[in-house]
Amino acid sequence: MQEGGCTAVWARYEAGRDHHRRAGLYRADERCHRFYEGDQWAGIEAGGEELPMLNFIRPICKYKVATVAMNDTAIIYTPQTEDPGAAVLCELLTAYAGVLWEQAGMDALKWEVVRNACVTGDHYLYCYAETGGALASGGPVLRLQSIPRTQVHFADEQQPDPQKQEWILIAERRPVAQLRREAKANGLPARQVARILPDEADDTQVGYTGADEVAREEKCTSLLFLQKKEDGLHFCRSTREVVYQPEQVIRGLDWYPLCGMRWEPKAGSARGIGVVAPLIPNQIEVNRTLARRAVCVKRYSFPTAVYDADRVANPDALGRVGASLKVKNLAGVPLTSMVQYLTPVGIGSDAAALQSELVALSRELEGASDAATGQVDPTRASGEAIKAARDQSALVLNEQIASYRQMIEQLAGIWLRMWAAYAGNGLSLRLPDGRGAVCRKIELPPGALDRLAVDVKIDLSPIDPYSVLSRQMALENALAAGHITFEEYVGALDANSAAPRDRFVEILAARRAEGGDADALSGVRGRDGDPAGEPAAAV
Repeated sequence: MQEGGCTAVWARYEAGRDHHRRAGLYRADERCHRFYEGDQWAGIEAGGEELPMLNFIRPICKYKVATVAMNDTAIIYTPQTEDPGAAVLCELLTAYAGVLWEQAGMDALKWEVVRNACVTGDHYLYCYAETGGALASGGPVLRLQSIPRTQVHFADEQQPDPQKQEWILIAERRPVAQLRREAKANGLPARQVARILPDEADDTQVGYTGADEVAREEKCTSLLFLQKKEDGLHFCRSTREVVYQPEQVIRGLDWYPLCGMRWEPKAGSARGIGVVAPLIPNQIEVNRTLARRAVCVKRYSFPTAVYDADRVANPDALGRVGASLKVKNLAGVPLTSMVQYLTPVGIGSDAAALQSELVALSRELEGASDAATGQVDPTRASGEAIKAARDQSALVLNEQIASYRQMIEQLAGIWLRMWAAYAGNGLSLRLPDGRGAVCRKIELPPGALDRLAVDVKIDLSPIDPYSVLSRQMALENALAAGHITFEEYVGALDANSAAPRDRFVEILAARRAEGGDADALSGVRGRDGDPAGEPAAAV
């Protein structure tokens, strides 16, 4: 369908792009990223001189991002019924979710999402099947892609829940040659393929311009259009003039494969409020004050030579160490009458006090003071005391932690629905046994996931050194007191614990192999839910 020379999808994109421009989204996000990254004097003419900068925005953001993201995250599916078969199936799906978490690199990707949400206000994850929905030997090959908020366009920009949108559009820059190959594979005629043309990167591309793109690798804007209907999720891909992937449908998928994190809600908007934008005025004033102080120190805090131009032949030597000074008519004339120095003028402390006050108050108002960020001497406080102080200071970030948890819950729901939609002929799972080997393939019959009613739980456990050490000490005390067995102790250890959990598991496995303890590994499971003993039975 064409509207005014462009596709209907492109017309929706232009409407969304105009909304983002009116809201100042592109300029605001680029400015926030520049200030976070340290490019805070952009556009200032300084005569070739590098101006000083005191970036207090970055440490504040890093502290908040670390507080939210430094949690060991586990997705747990639990049945809503007491059916034993449903319980076994949920246990398998929980283990498979742990496999997908590692395959998608979510332990690193979550930091990118949380950091960008902190800087700009919100960020998104898009989940897709790598082979267009085909099943691999281990089930759907699901992948995750990080999407900046400026590339996401909603039908209703006032609705914060993506699943309630009429449609969602994702824009990205892709090579023209790649899109033409996909168009040919989708059966488009040559004249349509030839209409896929490169275009210039504009203000919608936050962080770079067309000059940053490699000239030989011509690119254009590609649009992914998603819309839920009664029979499933409809999607297509389009450039300005060509729908190079005609509309397709994933039957049975009633969720958009998009989830996101808003740092702080914004009234009447689907977008969030980040940390950087409100701090920029204070950051600018701190930098200006620092630059003024530096100029004053250069001008007035060092002795200035005053000389008699008629008698001093080489005045440039006054600024060189060990140089000889040539003067005229030195006999009978004191040198002090030819060269004198102005006494340096003292600089008031008001500027330095204002600068320090701005930095300190900005950090304190953001809950990122020295005490809050844990900048204490660990030799003068116990690990429990430091952990308690840190937890108390992190209370102001409970809303952000809840937003991150909600995003992971949405991701877990998306995975479950995509498994059900793509596994019409059944689902094959390959699960690790916790020792580097692979369990036998688990076959799920067709329709098993359609009939499954589950709840999604997200387990967040702090993985900072003090929290890990505190949990390990508690386990060691319980083991020493005889309240738990050694096998239970090994099963409860964190994967990143200082204790060699993997070696303990190997020891228990060797005992079982020797027949010393048939149940040596019973109950030994990692925190990620992966079974460390026998593979689960096939369903």
